[in-house]
Amino acid sequence: MAGAHVQTKLAQKLGQRLALTPQLTQSLKVLAMNSIELEAYLEECLESNPLLEQEQEASALENSESKNESEYEEDWREQGDDRWETMYSAAARDSLPDQDQQWHEEQSLSDSLHEQIDQQPMSELEHAIAHAIIDSLEDDGYFRSNPQEIATMMETTAEQVLIVLECVVQELEPAGIGAQDLTECLLLQLTENDDASKLVRRMLLHHSEALFQPDDLLVKTLGCTFDELDQAKARMRRLDPFPGHGLYGETNIYIRPEIIFRRSNKDIEVEVPSSTRRTLRISNQWDGHEWTGSDSEFMANAMQEAKWLLYALDQRSETLMKVGMCLAKRQRAFLEHGVLGLKPLTLQDVAEEVGLHESTISRVTNGKYAETPLGLIEMRRFFSAGLPTRGGGTISVYRVQQRVKMLIESEPMGKPISDQAIADRLQAEGIEIARRTVAKYREQVGLPPSSHRRSDGKARLAQQRQKKDLAGVSHASK
Repeated sequence: MAGAHVQTKLAQKLGQRLALTPQLTQSLKVLAMNSIELEAYLEECLESNPLLEQEQEASALENSESKNESEYEEDWREQGDDRWETMYSAAARDSLPDQDQQWHEEQSLSDSLHEQIDQQPMSELEHAIAHAIIDSLEDDGYFRSNPQEIATMMETTAEQVLIVLECVVQELEPAGIGAQDLTECLLLQLTENDDASKLVRRMLLHHSEALFQPDDLLVKTLGCTFDELDQAKARMRRLDPFPGHGLYGETNIYIRPEIIFRRSNKDIEVEVPSSTRRTLRISNQWDGHEWTGSDSEFMANAMQEAKWLLYALDQRSETLMKVGMCLAKRQRAFLEHGVLGLKPLTLQDVAEEVGLHESTISRVTNGKYAETPLGLIEMRRFFSAGLPTRGGGTISVYRVQQRVKMLIESEPMGKPISDQAIADRLQAEGIEIARRTVAKYREQVGLPPSSHRRSDGKARLAQQRQKKDLAGVSHASK
């Protein structure tokens, strides 16, 4: 094209971009690791970096160097004629299987449950149903499957599956196995009939919403004394909300807690245990040594990497402690009473309180466990989305799910209530919730829609009438 010419222009564009430095990359990597992964990583660092050493190894080396030859000879003479037996017994101890091996040889809880079933007198069908129920239990020991699915597989009825669940599986050890929700799990463990257990049963069945009121209000609600309430709370703390922990054994062998929560004088103490059995430090073995050429560059890089690693370890411990303190404060009722005390809490809530990014909180909690008064639990259990209430507060999704389940289980047989009716009922109780949210929560707790429940209810009613008619005919013939 005539007269056309190309123009070149320079323009500046202002923007922000996060550049991950090697130090930041290593910090994020260390933060995301659990204790087992971190220990393996530190082993690799110790092998590849000559400037890193273990403090206990260093102290042992110093002690051994300070011990002179005459002391060794004296030790040997003191052993006398027993020295060969001493050496033999030490070798025998070294040959014993390590703790991990012993863990592998222990029977898993799943195997124990199957074994308990095999030892009970039942029909062949009941045995098969009981084994199928155990195989369908979730890792925490709860039965959340649809009974009809097992019934179809076993060519029986859902009613028969529930009978085996309640009369056989829920009678196994540990107590609480096979429960369908938290309340049932705790009630199954209340085998005593003392006053404290009776009060706990009443609290769980009729006053679960008031459990976390101040003691003076709770005493009035329950009509008991403060001493009786303290005894009931102490009894409740002994109940295990996750009786199936370690159900299948393999995944729990190598778990170590990242944070430890302890109850002390009506308070919650937080501890971050050492992520490894020893402490790393920069060795002073090469102090004053002058390096040249490529050796100088290699040792300079090794020093930089060692400093970055130690900084990353400090940051990891500090972040875990911040998060632990926040969780202890925000979820104190959960740590003291179990899942019924779980309050709405998100990663963003914790991030804002401790002054870190939400992705950092995700890294420090994902795939990690905490040791609590309730047992060893995943840190993700501390988090629960919330729904707004009319008073301006929030209520955890878990408690709303349990309320939906309670309403459905209390409906008349053959006359189910719709998701919209449940939503209306919850809104009347002050919980802001839509029908589609009710439907989602209903599905999450394993309950069918009202149309299916209506047909199932009619079938059960027909079955009951048939049984009554047969019973009447049998009685008349006699």
